[in-house]
Amino acid sequence: MGAEARMTTGVDAGVDAEVVAEVGAEVGASGPAPGDVRLTSVHNFRDVAGPGYALHPTGSMARGLVYRSTTLSVGEDDLGVLERLGVSTIVDLRTGDEITRQPDVIPAGADYLAIDVLAGNTSAAAFTGVGTFSVEDARRETAIMYERFVLGDEERTGFGRAVSAVARSAGPAIVHCTAGKDRTGWTSAVLQLLAGVREEDVIADYMLTRELSVDFVNSIRAYVRAEMPERLDAIDVLIGVEESNIRRSLTALDSEFGDVRRYLVDGAGVEEDLVEELGARLRTGR
Repeated sequence: MGAEARMTTGVDAGVDAEVVAEVGAEVGASGPAPGDVRLTSVHNFRDVAGPGYALHPTGSMARGLVYRSTTLSVGEDDLGVLERLGVSTIVDLRTGDEITRQPDVIPAGADYLAIDVLAGNTSAAAFTGVGTFSVEDARRETAIMYERFVLGDEERTGFGRAVSAVARSAGPAIVHCTAGKDRTGWTSAVLQLLAGVREEDVIADYMLTRELSVDFVNSIRAYVRAEMPERLDAIDVLIGVEESNIRRSLTALDSEFGDVRRYLVDGAGVEEDLVEELGARLRTGR
């Protein structure tokens, strides 16, 4: 790894995409993923429905429709798994720079859609290249990012496009960013809320990323400690998984829109019929 690692614009990873790629290749899957589908070359790949989360008032979220992931830098065996699943849509939430540095490996027959949901509106971009930043800087920018997932016009539009792509997917869809943590975490939360998953389960699913990324995060920390130890505390914030972050977005959604349907229709510009169709599909699998 080069000593001059750059910070990624997408706060999900916290270090340069090339560093993330190298560490990810060394670590692979980290711990048992909920559900039946495992990938050995990508950590934190799992079904957005988890084990089939209980819904309010009854039922369970349909499995096998939407998967969440880190960058799809899959090997041949895992590519075969995705192709056997019949994945038909890949929604990539990363920035253009992230995609250039580490392109996805696309399963045969799948449509690929890149949507930069951050739209250049996070000043985490200031963390690139030379210079230093503090723990306070990292916490502030992370908080702003999670608020903008709900309150930012361009971010909402991006997430609306992502949800629309999932709704129109002919088969299983995969939604991902770099580490499958922030941008992917919010998209997953929106889909779960739309299905009727209880908020406490939405938060618990978000926090699973911490458990499933232990080896990955430890490898990143070891690299940073060796190459740029003065940044370790701040990078810990950027690569961490904290309940307060997802709660920040959920609180903003409740206060600004009242519920996830209004967020999608009024805020994100998704067609109301499409929202209703997707909600029904996430509940029934049909």
